Order: sequence, then C-alpha cells, then structure tokens
Amino acid sequence: TSPGGTTIAGLKALEEGKLTATLMAAVEAATLRAKELGKKK
Repeated sequence: TSPGGTTIAGLKALEEGKLTATLMAAVEAATLRAKELGKKK
C-alpha cells in the first residue's frame, strides 16, 4: 500500500472501468486456446 491511499484509489478506478473483468476474460480465453493447441500434438 501507499501513503494516502494512492494505490487503492488507482485500483478503484480500474475496477470502475471494468478492467479487472476484462483482464480475467482475456486470461481465460488465452488459457482455453492454449489447451486447444496442446490437444493438436
């Protein structure tokens, strides 16, 4: 954490913009694609 709450303020702004959900969806999509590619071997 940081003095004065600068970190939490930034994290709140990211969450309000739905960035967390977008990043999670991107990681999930990449994981699923990697599994598909792994099955082709």
